[in-house]
Amino acid sequence: MAMNRLCRPRILGRVSGIALVCAVLVGCTPSAVPDQPSVQASATATMPGPWAPAHPISHASMTDEQAASLRLDYLATQAKYDGLDDPPVVALVRWTDLNDWGFAMTDCLQDAGFNAHGGGGELTFPGGVGPAQRTALDLAYYVCDAKYTKHPKYTQPMTAEQLGLWYDYQVEWLVPCLATLDVTVSRPPTRQTYVTQYLQNTVSWSPIGEADWVFAGSWKKEVLMFETCPEYPPAQFLWGE
Repeated sequence: MAMNRLCRPRILGRVSGIALVCAVLVGCTPSAVPDQPSVQASATATMPGPWAPAHPISHASMTDEQAASLRLDYLATQAKYDGLDDPPVVALVRWTDLNDWGFAMTDCLQDAGFNAHGGGGELTFPGGVGPAQRTALDLAYYVCDAKYTKHPKYTQPMTAEQLGLWYDYQVEWLVPCLATLDVTVSRPPTRQTYVTQYLQNTVSWSPIGEADWVFAGSWKKEVLMFETCPEYPPAQFLWGE
């Protein structure tokens, strides 16, 4: 993804049949980690208070009709990717955003009988998924994703204004929040450098990505991280109501 895209989630313990890759959508967490993050004692770290941008930005509008059409296009692409020749027609239960999609998918997939756990944009299947379950999981994933589709406004390329606001959130709130989980991340680039690099698909600083690296192998800690320290600010700030 040119950094202005949204990844289908990284699925820990996944089988190759459902390996999820970056789609032509926004906001994929960069996988490169410039410096190894360290686990620090957080005796003095306190949870930051509610965050709001010092300089709110304007937002592009999207009609319900446009959103519905984009959802159908997205699902058709996902069905083709997953090899579903005759995917079921699934009604939307509710739109999700980039912070709660993983939790909604976890509940849905667990209801379908899979040992899924996740949050934010991630899912994990502790112990993996056996080959005999691959086809069933592909279908269940499609159905759950159709029920709890991320609203298309979250999957459009971010503007420089949005990227700047997201940078402010990460520096001002996300990094201090991660410190309460005993995670110290690398020093961020300047705001302008971050925005420029992101637009050029060369950004490497990702606090949540570094924290995810620290917690790799412990899905309980990863879920706690996404519950405690959302990767994105409240949706109204970054994307509007």
